[in-house]
Amino acid sequence: MKHGVRVGVLLSILFAIGCSQQEQVRVTYRSDPPGGTLYKLDGELWGECPKVLYYDIGEDDIERGYLDAKGLMVRWPSGPGKRSGELIRITVDGTNRQVTFVQPGETSESSAARSGGNPGE
Repeated sequence: MKHGVRVGVLLSILFAIGCSQQEQVRVTYRSDPPGGTLYKLDGELWGECPKVLYYDIGEDDIERGYLDAKGLMVRWPSGPGKRSGELIRITVDGTNRQVTFVQPGETSESSAARSGGNPGE
């Protein structure tokens, strides 16, 4: 009987933990060309690209279909950098997202960061 009570308590705890976990979206930030470093707009270092960040999403974000994350920038060793807008719009549809920052002066389809959502929208 003691084992039955322990199993019941353990299952209750695991269920409570599982229900309380925040839903998240995974975003991989890349640089084109490779070798860029990701920063917050205030200059705080996030790390080398590709860099994976997880954003908590709430019911409002799910209903809207997107969340607005704070803007970021990438700097390359050669000096130039690329900034997003103040916000990066990230589509929330149950899939992992990617955002690619294209180095200024490089040929690309757009001078803006490319993503599953449109940065700065």
